[in-house]
Amino acid sequence: MKKLILSIAVVLALGTSAFAGHTGNTKELAVASFQKDFHKASDVSWAVTDNYVQATFNMDKETLYAYYDFQGNLIGLVHHILTTSLPETLRKDIKKHYGNYWVSELFEVTSDAGVYYYVLLKNADETLALSTEGTNGWHRYTMPKTKASNL
Repeated sequence: MKKLILSIAVVLALGTSAFAGHTGNTKELAVASFQKDFHKASDVSWAVTDNYVQATFNMDKETLYAYYDFQGNLIGLVHHILTTSLPETLRKDIKKHYGNYWVSELFEVTSDAGVYYYVLLKNADETLALSTEGTNGWHRYTMPKTKASNL
């Protein structure tokens, strides 16, 4: 489950768009669950892929991304955060081990498995993707290879 949500976060960070893989009842189940889970949401847009249904929406002046499986179950909630919102141990770990990089993307991911973080770090020579569970330190993250799709 964690790898699926982190893969979703990576796709989101890289800016790839969703493509229609499922329609009809699949989206209706997700919409019904979404309306129960996030009844105060505004500006909702939907994307359906071969693996999940994504709702992008605003709530409390923040853009959030909710991911649902095809049965309408919430897989996870993803949103951008600032480094100042990271737990102190994770923020210090980035400064200590990755001081010559800047933070390009930073997400907090919440699911049934817990809260974890994904960060994309860059410098002049390379880009690193790191992930963590809780506050136990960063680990290099490699996105699973998937087949290319025709958009």
